[in-house]
Amino acid sequence: MGTLECAALVPLTEQELADARGVIAFDGVCIAHIQRQLHIGWNRAADLAEAIVGRDALPEVAKHRNSRRVEA
Repeated sequence: MGTLECAALVPLTEQELADARGVIAFDGVCIAHIQRQLHIGWNRAADLAEAIVGRDALPEVAKHRNSRRVEA
């Protein structure tokens, strides 16, 4: 059995940030819309939105994307 670890993080590029800013400015903060417009994964789109508008402005589901629930 292996150890569960976070995946390696790929830094957000300036182009991705610029593209996501354009989507957010035109359509607002919708993670799925950013994902579709930029042809990227949902978590990547959420990371871009968080970098642009901050964690507090994200939808609730996106705020909890990196948390892990441990059930006993």
